[in-house]
Amino acid sequence: MDRIRQAVTRARSGNIENAATKPAAHATTQNAGSIKHASNHAIRDDQFASIACDFEKFGDHRIISNEQDPVLNAYRVLRTRVLQKMDAAGWKTLAVVSPGAGAGKTVTAINLAISIGSKTGSRPILADLDFYRPSVGRYLGFREFPSVLDFFEGKRDLNEVTVRPDLTDVLVMPNERVSRRGAEFLTSDRADQLIHTATHDYQSQIVIFDMSPLLGCDDTIAFLPKVDCVLLVAASGQTRVPELKEAKRILSKSNIIGTVLNKSPRALMPNQYY
Repeated sequence: MDRIRQAVTRARSGNIENAATKPAAHATTQNAGSIKHASNHAIRDDQFASIACDFEKFGDHRIISNEQDPVLNAYRVLRTRVLQKMDAAGWKTLAVVSPGAGAGKTVTAINLAISIGSKTGSRPILADLDFYRPSVGRYLGFREFPSVLDFFEGKRDLNEVTVRPDLTDVLVMPNERVSRRGAEFLTSDRADQLIHTATHDYQSQIVIFDMSPLLGCDDTIAFLPKVDCVLLVAASGQTRVPELKEAKRILSKSNIIGTVLNKSPRALMPNQYY
């Protein structure tokens, strides 16, 4: 565990501090001109289907809904740091990634989106682009929800696969189907349209993408050039140092905005008094 913590510390001191000096990924602005079919007006909230969360099951998936949960403060700190860095650099799109499966990237992405949504005027969009193991809709307890894959396959418009859950000012693009064509979809014009529409028409301050593990397939690697920055999630006692080093190598050309050490023992969390 000490080796993992030391590796995370090196990643933070190296990539994160240098992120501000790297040029931002301008996928949002560079691709906007080629998207002729994207609308140029804001979409009203009533054009998104409302959907209910199953709050009773949030605890089973470590999704925070209780204001008294001490872990909530950790996500609020993460929210503030992420928003400050992204605002300073003019970034709007964030990919949440992990070296391998089981590190908790989906839980981190969901809790970060909920924390950002509770901050007035900071509407986040959470898109489930993990086409190998989509979990966002299931973790939130959605029933009979649409799949963002329908948009990539040309079966539905983007607003038809975007839902408005009973959370504070959060939009979600869930998915319930598995696809092995992820890299193909995520390098297509549809991916450019999703980013452009989400950041312009949906009036979102930040779009969070829950991605497939870096070392499991090429989906995330194919999509990374389109996003502004990356949040790397590692699991204490689970993510191995070689995996973290390989993830760091893959992300060498990306703006790593931060590294999260997930599943850390509570005794190691700072400021327990608060």
